[in-house]
Amino acid sequence: MSKRRSTVVLGTGPSAYFFVQSLLEADAHHEVTVLEAGLKPFDSLPTLSERPSLAQPFRLSPTLNIGYGGTSQLWHNVLAPLDREDFETKPWIPLSGWPICRDDLEDGYRKACEAFGFSFEVFDQPEASVEKPEVLAPLQFNRGVFRHKVFVHPRRYLRTHEAFERLRVRFPNLQLRLGVLGLRFERTGGEETLIAFDRRSEKEERLQAERFVLCCGALNNSEILLNSAPHDANPFLGKCLMDHPMGNYYQFRYPGKVRARIYSGLSFARGLDLRLAWTLTPETQAREQLGNSAFYLRPAFAEGPEDQTEALKLKLLTVRRKLAALEVPWEEGWALLKNLNMAAQIVQYKTGLLSAHRLTDCMFVTEQRPSLDSGLSLTDQVNEFGNRRAEVRWRLSSDDLEEVRAFRGKLRDDLMALNGAEETFDASVLPWAQRLSSAAHHLGTARMAKQAGSGCVDQNLRLFSSEQIYVCDGSVFPTGGNANPTLTCMALGARLARHLARD
Repeated sequence: MSKRRSTVVLGTGPSAYFFVQSLLEADAHHEVTVLEAGLKPFDSLPTLSERPSLAQPFRLSPTLNIGYGGTSQLWHNVLAPLDREDFETKPWIPLSGWPICRDDLEDGYRKACEAFGFSFEVFDQPEASVEKPEVLAPLQFNRGVFRHKVFVHPRRYLRTHEAFERLRVRFPNLQLRLGVLGLRFERTGGEETLIAFDRRSEKEERLQAERFVLCCGALNNSEILLNSAPHDANPFLGKCLMDHPMGNYYQFRYPGKVRARIYSGLSFARGLDLRLAWTLTPETQAREQLGNSAFYLRPAFAEGPEDQTEALKLKLLTVRRKLAALEVPWEEGWALLKNLNMAAQIVQYKTGLLSAHRLTDCMFVTEQRPSLDSGLSLTDQVNEFGNRRAEVRWRLSSDDLEEVRAFRGKLRDDLMALNGAEETFDASVLPWAQRLSSAAHHLGTARMAKQAGSGCVDQNLRLFSSEQIYVCDGSVFPTGGNANPTLTCMALGARLARHLARD
């Protein structure tokens, strides 16, 4: 591969796909090589895929996928942009603030939405997209405290291994190599060389290019760079690991049956569903010094905290991995048959049936604050590829754990009481740290910043310590907001491609 107008991309998830597509559409003659560690959509490669947290457990297994298509093989196709205030510095959240604003990503957001077949305006003007606007607000609430957050769910899933195959047909300059791991970088005479390992030939390779773009995820990107001098010297590299701690916490009972389908899913266009979550208004967040966390109201069919249902939900979230490997999920299937509450929730979520309900669970997806205490670091052990092994320690602060408890009074007084609903149990006695799980949204370990003293990459995603290395996925998020990160990752990919095409 020649160095002139050439790019090597590591990873095949949504960030990598949208970056490559956008770059080739801007410059069809650009030479692009994409390296994927996996040999198939789901691959067993413990060195990269088994990433347990030695501090707060993820409780979701797996939390990442090594395989052709990356995390698109596991994700649930839920899309939303970050809110405008997510990009702003919040004095009560240390290390908050992006060096860009949401307007800088709007073109990328629009391009990503068009790829899924809907308009970006639905996020700010959902009433223009549904036939009956009144379904958007079936419950009374204090608009000075709460607001709705719009999520779109395309029924046709983006599996990027299929998208990359279509892209290869369009662009002959695109080369895709499966089973090739990017290990680390070496610098000689100011030039970066990627040391890679080909699993098929079982040989190490040295690759050069005009630029390298890391799209391997927050855990694997940082391990590659921590094994690469001089990039390992950045004090923020591998730090500030964030996720969206999630789980059911509160439950309320309405005086009569409520039919609020918009909170679990409503078709607003062919092949597209829309659903609403709730967040605090920016003013309330600032006054109460809270993050931009979200919660969903989900119909429940059993009263009280359901630990068995929660454990089963986490297993079902990743059951696709078994199905793709032609394994029959006997354990999950038998547990589902015995758990009528979970079965009813799935029927309601997928079909809209059983929407009338008296019980509602509050499913939280909380914003975790960035912290240098949460992240991964290298050990003295060396793996089979010659890299020092990494250990992951996902840590939540006391403020992160307080986040859901601080919602209790507002939920009760500014939402549920206005609809005559009452708590079914005292959730304040339940330890949130024992109920939450990872959302498999690993973020922040190569954070974006204005200068090297505050992060790892600049506003154009270039590594501060290199002229040739870029990072483009959730690794660069300074803060996480409440939204599934994929749409923002795709927007970042489009923005980076536009920048490099101009360069």
